[in-house]
Amino acid sequence: MNRFAAVAAVLACLLVQRPALAVEPPSAACAVPEDITFVGQRLDNVAERLAHRQPVRIVVLGTASSLGAGLNKPEDAYPAKLQTALARRLPSAAITVTNISKLHQSAAEMAARIPHDVLAEKPSLIIWQTGTVDAVSRVDVAEFDHAIEKGIEELASNHVDVILMDQQYSPHTAGLVNLDPYGEAMRLFAQSHDVLLFPRHEIMRYWHEDGRFGSEQDKASLLRRAEQTHGCIAELLAWMIETASRTQQ
Repeated sequence: MNRFAAVAAVLACLLVQRPALAVEPPSAACAVPEDITFVGQRLDNVAERLAHRQPVRIVVLGTASSLGAGLNKPEDAYPAKLQTALARRLPSAAITVTNISKLHQSAAEMAARIPHDVLAEKPSLIIWQTGTVDAVSRVDVAEFDHAIEKGIEELASNHVDVILMDQQYSPHTAGLVNLDPYGEAMRLFAQSHDVLLFPRHEIMRYWHEDGRFGSEQDKASLLRRAEQTHGCIAELLAWMIETASRTQQ
C-alpha cells in the first residue's frame, strides 16, 4: 500500500467511527451516575436544525409537575429553567421552550392533543411527561402503552423528535400509588422504539437516597428542595438534548 492509499484508509476509518463530540457534563450538584442518564439515541431533527443554524422549538407536554406544582411561580418549574440552561449550553442557537401542559390529563388525552395543540407549535422536539395521572386513575397499562405509541407515531410522521419523561419520585407517595407498571411500560417502549427516555423517577430517587438536597420537612425546606430539583432536571435535560444532537452516526 502506497503512502496516499494508507492515508485514505485511515481517514475512511475515522469517518466510519465518527465519535461523539465532547459535551460539558452536568454540574456536580445535579450529577447522577452515567448508567442512569446514558444517551444512546440521536435527536435527528434537532441536530439538523442546529447544524444549519435554524431555530429550534421545544414543546413540553405534561401535567402538574411540568406546570410547577409545589413551587411559588411557574418560572421556577423545569420548562422555564430549561430555556435558560439551553441558552447557557448553546449560546449561538435560537431555542425556544413552550409549555402547553395541563392538569390531570392522561396519556390518551395528551396524545389526542398532538395533532392540533402540539403540531400547531411547529416543534422540533417534544418533551412528553406522563404516567402519573394514569397510575392514580389505574388506567389499564395496555391502554397507556397504546396511547404512548399512538402519540409517538403521530410525532414521528411529522418529523418531531421526542423525549419521554416518566414520573416523579417521592418516598411519601411511593406506597400509595403503584407507578412501576407505567414507568416500566415507558422504559420498554423507549427501548424498543429507539426513543429517548428521561428517567426522572430513577434520577429523583438517586438524589433522595444520596441526601442531595437535604431531608428537612418544614415548608421552606420543601420549597427549596422543589426548586433545586426542577433546576437540576432542567440542567440534565439540557445536557441530554445537547448530547443527543451532537452524537454522530
